Amino acid sequence: MPVGNTYFRLEKAWRMRRILRFISHQPVEAILLLRMATWVAWLSLFIKISTLPRVLSFISISPRGEKPKHSLLTQQRLAQLLDRLLGLNVLCFTPTCWKRAPILHRYLALYGIETRIVFGVRKEEESLLAGHAWLEADGQPLLESSPPQFTPTYSFPA
Repeated sequence: MPVGNTYFRLEKAWRMRRILRFISHQPVEAILLLRMATWVAWLSLFIKISTLPRVLSFISISPRGEKPKHSLLTQQRLAQLLDRLLGLNVLCFTPTCWKRAPILHRYLALYGIETRIVFGVRKEEESLLAGHAWLEADGQPLLESSPPQFTPTYSFPA
């Protein structure tokens, strides 16, 4: 048997063991991840057949309940779970900001945190444009490692 094939099987078994351990130790977060996965799949499909504003209005909900006492921890944990899901890099689960922003917008609203999705562009080398999507709360970027250096072109809700 080739060595590469054995390595692939060991890696697959190791990954499956980690998934099962996560589910058994944190069932509530596992269910949350499954719900997030459903919304990522839905977003990935319907963005191909509908307009961005229509898709965002379907995903978006108004903030529910009171803002959590440990709002920053809630925000960071939701972002961490979604980043883990998008980091799988399988099928529609790819680490792209335009998927991350709407899904986080929805789940933060479920926890009573009001945000706005912002899409922006900037000019790169010569005639290339780069784009980015991020969340803002009270006019400040949320869950970004550094402030986005992009010119806003669209925000939702407006």
